[in-house]
Amino acid sequence: MTMVKRGNWTEERHEVLKNLTGAEIDAIADQLEAEHPEEYSTPEELDEKIKRIEEARAAKRRVEMVGA
Repeated sequence: MTMVKRGNWTEERHEVLKNLTGAEIDAIADQLEAEHPEEYSTPEELDEKIKRIEEARAAKRRVEMVGA
């Protein structure tokens, strides 16, 4: 992978990514996940996080409605 320095991060990203295949991207993602498993969530963990966030927002709305 060759880094192109143009001063524009978006252009650099597109330049680097245009030569990668989907399989290469998947392999890099798998490697990163294997090296740093604590930074990645399973689909089940993501669903639980989303559920907790939605419940917290709903509780906040209820409190706001009662207090308003």
